[in-house]
Amino acid sequence: MKQLGIIEDVHDIRNMLSLYFSEQKEFDLCFAVESASKIPMGKIDGLDIVLCDIGLPGKSGMEITWFLKQKNPELHIVMFTVLENEGNIFQALQAGASGYLLKDTPLHNIKQSLLDVLEGGAAISPMLAKKVIDYFKPSTTTSELTERETQVLQQIQEGNTNKQVAESLQITPDTVKFHIKNIYEKLKVSSRAELFRLYK
Repeated sequence: MKQLGIIEDVHDIRNMLSLYFSEQKEFDLCFAVESASKIPMGKIDGLDIVLCDIGLPGKSGMEITWFLKQKNPELHIVMFTVLENEGNIFQALQAGASGYLLKDTPLHNIKQSLLDVLEGGAAISPMLAKKVIDYFKPSTTTSELTERETQVLQQIQEGNTNKQVAESLQITPDTVKFHIKNIYEKLKVSSRAELFRLYK
């Protein structure tokens, strides 16, 4: 039986989660509180997993995640929120969260997500998973390049040096550098290797 803690400031949601998880044989609900100040610190070391809201009074869910992970590095923390912003997702994961679930997730899915995390997986709502994937996709296409930038890009893709590009297109090496800088900015890359990987 895994030790579970819940941090949720909305009374009705907290009660709903408490009632549900109190009846689940896989979990022992250690506490269900509304803020960081109410967390029973004596129980942190024995916890396995925490379901934590982001928008809380006092310390935010991000701050609580960082704080709890300092106290118990083995603790899994799954964020529970109405926020769908990609920035919040990455901040939560950087703080040490093991997952990110939306509050409209059905209770049985929340339970399964927590179990997945405890077994070494990650918990993330399907809608959020798509946002994460989309975030890492190139956000700009080569169609947004000018005709000259496209020509420079094609030369680079053929493995030509800046000098060779300049000679081929009959422009100066400095002009080539200028176009490459614009290409990097428009395609949101920072190196030729990244350019090859994303725009073969």
